[in-house]
Amino acid sequence: MQHKVSDALLPAIDNNPLLSDSWLRSQLYGLDRSADDFPRVRQAELTELVASNTDLQQFAQPVMHKLAQKVTQMQSVVILSDAAGRVLHTFGEMQAMQKAQRFALAPGNIWSECGRGTNAIGTALAIDDGCEIEGNQHFLTRNQGLYCAAMPLQMPNGQIAGVLDVSGPAHFSHAHTFAWVKQAARQIEYLWVKQSLHPQQWLMSLHSNAHRLDSPDELLLVFSDNVLTAANRLALRGLGLHAEQLGVITFQQLFPHGDLRATALPTPVMIGPQPYYFRLRAPTRTRFSVAAGPARPLPFSLQHEGDKMVRLLNAGVSLCIRGETGSGKEYVSRALHQQSRWREGKFVAINCAAIPESLIESELFGYQPGAFTGASKNGYIGKIREADGGVLFLDEIGDMPLALQTRLLRVLQEKEVAPLGSSQSWPVNLAVISATHRDLAQRVAQGDFREDLLYRLQEFSFTIPPLRDWSSLPAFITQLWDALGGGARQIGLSSEVLATLTRYPWPGNVRQLRSLMKVLLALAEDGDSVEITHLPEEYRNGNAAASPARQQHDDRLIKATLQQFNGNISKTAQALGVARSTLYRRAAREK
Repeated sequence: MQHKVSDALLPAIDNNPLLSDSWLRSQLYGLDRSADDFPRVRQAELTELVASNTDLQQFAQPVMHKLAQKVTQMQSVVILSDAAGRVLHTFGEMQAMQKAQRFALAPGNIWSECGRGTNAIGTALAIDDGCEIEGNQHFLTRNQGLYCAAMPLQMPNGQIAGVLDVSGPAHFSHAHTFAWVKQAARQIEYLWVKQSLHPQQWLMSLHSNAHRLDSPDELLLVFSDNVLTAANRLALRGLGLHAEQLGVITFQQLFPHGDLRATALPTPVMIGPQPYYFRLRAPTRTRFSVAAGPARPLPFSLQHEGDKMVRLLNAGVSLCIRGETGSGKEYVSRALHQQSRWREGKFVAINCAAIPESLIESELFGYQPGAFTGASKNGYIGKIREADGGVLFLDEIGDMPLALQTRLLRVLQEKEVAPLGSSQSWPVNLAVISATHRDLAQRVAQGDFREDLLYRLQEFSFTIPPLRDWSSLPAFITQLWDALGGGARQIGLSSEVLATLTRYPWPGNVRQLRSLMKVLLALAEDGDSVEITHLPEEYRNGNAAASPARQQHDDRLIKATLQQFNGNISKTAQALGVARSTLYRRAAREK
C-alpha cells in the first residue's frame, strides 16, 4: 500500500513512490521543513570516525579523486560518508559553492534521513539503493539549492560500509552524474572484494560477456572451504542472493552441476535462464584441517542450524553470538567447537567483562619475563596463543576496553601476536567466537567500540533465543541433567517436575537452570526420583515475577528500539537479542 504525503506537498513528490515514501518518513521523524541547523559530530568524534573507517577510505579514495575531476565543471564535490550518514571526507573544489552549502557538505555533517529528511545520502541508506535528489525534492527547504546523487557502498560481507555521493548546485545540468556515481561505487566494491581476498579462498568471476571478465562490471563470488563468504553487490543482485546467505550457501547449492575446480579460460554456465561465462581461481595457499564429524543440532536451533554454524566455523568465519545474559552462549560455543574441524585444538574462553582492565591485555596477548612489575619470571603465552589450532571464545566482547580493541583487530588481521615486552611475533591459526548481550552497533555509535573490529568479529551473527522460547526445552533439560551427572547416578526427573520446569520463564536462562540442577543433584540420593516437592517453592508455581523497576526498564528499552527501527519487529528483536515471540508476548500482555 502506497502512503500519501500531505496535500500541501508537491504533486511531483506524491507521484514518485521513492520520494513520497521518503517524505512520509521525514514527516514521521517530526522534522521541521524550515529548520536551518546542521546536525554535526564533534571534531574529536570525527577523528575517531575517520580512524575507524580505514578500509572504506582505502578502497574509496582513489576512485573518488577521479570522480571529483569529472564533476568539477558542475561545481560539484564528491562525498564519502559512513553507514550512519556521517561525512568522513569531501573531495573537490568547494570555493565556488555558497558558504552555507560549503558548510553543510563539510566533514562532520550528518546526512541521515531522520536528521535531514529526504536527501541522497540518507535516503540511499534507508532504501539500500542508489538515488538522486534534485532541488525541491529535498525535504528541508534549506537543502533545495542542491542536486545530490548517492550510492551505498557494500563490503564483501554484504554489510553497508558507507555512501558515495556527488553534491552540487541544482541549477547545473547533471544528466550523467548519477551514472558516474553508480559506476564509481561499482568499482570501489570490485576493488574491495579483489584486494581483500585471502590466500586460502576461491575467487569466482562471472559475466554474460566473456570479454568483460576482469572488469569492474563482473560478478565476484568468494568461497571459503566450499561456503560462499563474500561477494560484490552485482553478484548478489545478479544471482538473486541476499547478504544473509553469505556464510550459509555452498558452491554446490549455487552450481549443482559444477565442480569447485580452477579454470583460467572463460567457461560457459547457465544460472537459471541467464547464460554466463566464469573463471575460477584456486586458493594460493592451503591449510591443514581436521575433517569435521557430523554436526548435532544445537538445542535452540531450527532444522540444520547446527550444521550451518559448524560449516561457518570450519570456513574460518568469525561468529558473534547475541543473547540475554545466561542464555547459553558459551554452552553453544563449546558445542560448535566439539563438532568443528578445530576440535583437536583447545577451547579457550575469556570473559572481557570479568577481568580487570589492567590485566586483560596480558591475559590475551601474554607477556615476556620481567615485562612489568609483578610479572611471572617464566612469562605467560596468553589466551590467544593458547587457543592456536582451536577456538578463542571472547565472552562479553562489548565490554572490552577501547584501547585493547586496536591490538585485537591487528591480531585478527595479521594472524600473529606479540606478547608484552617482546619485539617478536608468533603466528596463530584459530577460529574466533565472540558473545555479547549488548547492542554492539549502539556501542559503536557511542564511541565505545571500534566499527572495524565489529565487522571483523561479526562476519556472521546469530541470536540465541532466551531459554523460555526454546522449542526443544524438555529435551534440553533432560540432556543437561544427564550431563551434570543425573544419568550416571540414576537420578530421574518426574514428568511433573519436567513439565513444571518447562513452563518456568527462566529469567536467568541456562545459567539459572544449571544452578537449580546442581542444587537438586546435591540433595538427591543415587537412584532417587526428583519430585515436585523437591523443587524450591518459587519454582513450583511455574512463574517468576519480574520486579516493577526491571519491567519498566525493559518496556522503555523495547519502545525506544521499536522507534529506532520504525516499528520493524524483526530488526528490533535482533538488536535486543530476543526472539520475535518475546516482543509479541509483551505486546499482548500490555493490551
